[in-house]
Amino acid sequence: MASITVLAGDFLQGDGEYRDGVFTLRTSLHPWPGITLPLSSFKCMEVANEDSINNIKDAIGFGVAGAMLLGPIGAIAGFMLAGKETEVTFLATLKDDRKLLVAVDGDTFEEISLKFAA
Repeated sequence: MASITVLAGDFLQGDGEYRDGVFTLRTSLHPWPGITLPLSSFKCMEVANEDSINNIKDAIGFGVAGAMLLGPIGAIAGFMLAGKETEVTFLATLKDDRKLLVAVDGDTFEEISLKFAA
């Protein structure tokens, strides 16, 4: 199960999840169980943006540890050691021509792309 964020489109903004080829969108109108969209209902997908972002929790942890050991220079070095993640924003068009702009992590997008292409 991977978390997704709906940014815009014909669906309300909100959080959701992707699991085994099915998107489940939770919005204020459909909080539970949400709207389910299988990948088979998608007509096309195109990447809108791909960003590399710092993992904030790791950055803070490494920064504090570095500061305790080596002072300010250690804090900077610790922050730079934090892992980077890729966030992919993509536009999906469903077969009924509704659109969905979604942000997911890079690994989840890779899994979605492989299942969509199959």
